[in-house]
Amino acid sequence: MAIRWSLLLLVMSFGGCNEKQLVKVDIPEGLAADTLMIFAEQTSVEILFDLDSVQGVNTNLVQGVYYSGEALELMLIDTPLRVDYEVETGAYAVFLEVE
Repeated sequence: MAIRWSLLLLVMSFGGCNEKQLVKVDIPEGLAADTLMIFAEQTSVEILFDLDSVQGVNTNLVQGVYYSGEALELMLIDTPLRVDYEVETGAYAVFLEVE
């Protein structure tokens, strides 16, 4: 299976945050390609997503103190995007849900 590397984006932050730490976030409503990068910067986690899949999708405003996965799930409520968490690597993968 060929992967179109030009369309996959891995945002990496090396701040040591993990799924079990609370983080303060202030993520605006906006295009997922932008807000997912803001999420990664504010939470210091790794996130992988396909730019084609998130193109044109708006995510929700999330402000407050949350676990990183909780904040990400709140961002994606009522969108066609879903998230998986890889326990071994501590990375999130955001993908377009296919019905």
